[in-house]
Amino acid sequence: MAARAEALLDSNVLIALLAEAHQHHDASIALFAQGRPWRFAVAAHSYAETYSMLTRKGGPAPFDFSPAQAWAALESLRAVTDLVGLSPAQTLAAVRGYAEGGGVGPRLYDRLIGEAAVAHGVPHIVTWNAAHMRGLFPRLAVSTPVEFLAARAPG
Repeated sequence: MAARAEALLDSNVLIALLAEAHQHHDASIALFAQGRPWRFAVAAHSYAETYSMLTRKGGPAPFDFSPAQAWAALESLRAVTDLVGLSPAQTLAAVRGYAEGGGVGPRLYDRLIGEAAVAHGVPHIVTWNAAHMRGLFPRLAVSTPVEFLAARAPG
């Protein structure tokens, strides 16, 4: 059996990693710099969220990738990460739990990402929205890419 991923990357890290114009590009791409030994997972629905943002026209974060460019970028990411997801029943349970807890709006997508980490035994989430994710998953380790790298720096 393959080793479990050490951390799950949030969609916002994927977007920053793939879009050179993103303010957090350098810090995100450092996760994959030469010789980094970590294994990362990505929640399946994060590919759709990332594709959507990369190909978005106008408005906030107009990275203006063509569909072919966005897909190629996602394929390159898929080659170096583990894909994890939720079953239909797990997805419904996550949405139900979010609703029962009074959750509203797009933080539901953060909930689904965190639930994918829990379902696959991934103990850490790397995100640029650490406060949001910590609030949803206080039992998981959550950090920004900068924090993740600093905690693993030699000596």
